[in-house]
Amino acid sequence: MDHGTLLVNNTDRFGINNSTLEFTLVCFPEVHSWDISGLLLFFLLGALFSNMTLFVVIVLEPRLHHPMYYILAMLSVVDICLSVVATPKILVMLWTGSTTVMANACFSQMFFINLFSAGESSIFLVMAYDRYVAICSPLHYSSIITKGFVAKACVFILVRNMAVALPMSLLAAGLDYCSSREILHCFCENMSVEKLSCSDNTSSSIYGLVVFILIGGSDLLLIVISYFVILRTVVVARSFSAASKAFRTCGSHLIVICMFYITIATTMVSNRAVKEIPRPVHVVLSLLHQLLSPALNPVVYGALTKEIQHAILRILGKIKIHP
Repeated sequence: MDHGTLLVNNTDRFGINNSTLEFTLVCFPEVHSWDISGLLLFFLLGALFSNMTLFVVIVLEPRLHHPMYYILAMLSVVDICLSVVATPKILVMLWTGSTTVMANACFSQMFFINLFSAGESSIFLVMAYDRYVAICSPLHYSSIITKGFVAKACVFILVRNMAVALPMSLLAAGLDYCSSREILHCFCENMSVEKLSCSDNTSSSIYGLVVFILIGGSDLLLIVISYFVILRTVVVARSFSAASKAFRTCGSHLIVICMFYITIATTMVSNRAVKEIPRPVHVVLSLLHQLLSPALNPVVYGALTKEIQHAILRILGKIKIHP
């Protein structure tokens, strides 16, 4: 995916401007490229098809024009962006053998990966709050979760995540890169790129860790608390059918959410602390983070919802096939 460039003015120790540097991506040299590319293509097409379908259904079906489904449409857009920010480039690399990437394109890819990853975390939090209000304060739902609330949430997500993602890319771009320019990854991931620097990358590394703990950690904690309160409220209501439905819904949501955060946490830990984790495992977890969650979200949040199912059937029922 071709992105805009982030200009870099620093020079390496050989006097070469970083913006003219080229990195080499070393993806899976020990595995046949077609084996990996087939799996990546499958997940990519699945993520694109499911998210585009869900977004189109929400747009076309008037009965879904409510704040809850607007938030779900936002998640579909972010999932599409996250799945295409690096995967198409990886597929081209595996198919053609073209493994070089310009430094500016690399840092730009890094920025968008961080932006959309943080965006998905933020939307998970907004969706958890939406479910909390719907179940724990149903009488106030229509006055709290409004179109204005969705608009404010959208602005909050964009501003917060731009403020988080941009410094991470700029810090990495400001480092000096010397003779070793082989990125042991399939895409420009922060820590894999920063390892190539011949200057001190402590500030960049600490910033990335702090961001993950403060942003990702706080989002996950609030999400878990929200679902815990939801389940407690349903259990106290002593409605077996409602409790059963809530456990199924919340359980599937939490599984997808935990998978999203676990893949990020594992890659960070494997890079910083657990050196004995094989590199292919680290790379696969990073790829799953970009493809598995976007592929599963439309199914868990959309296809399993009766309103979405009925909307799809109504749209299909309006399609007339002429001989």
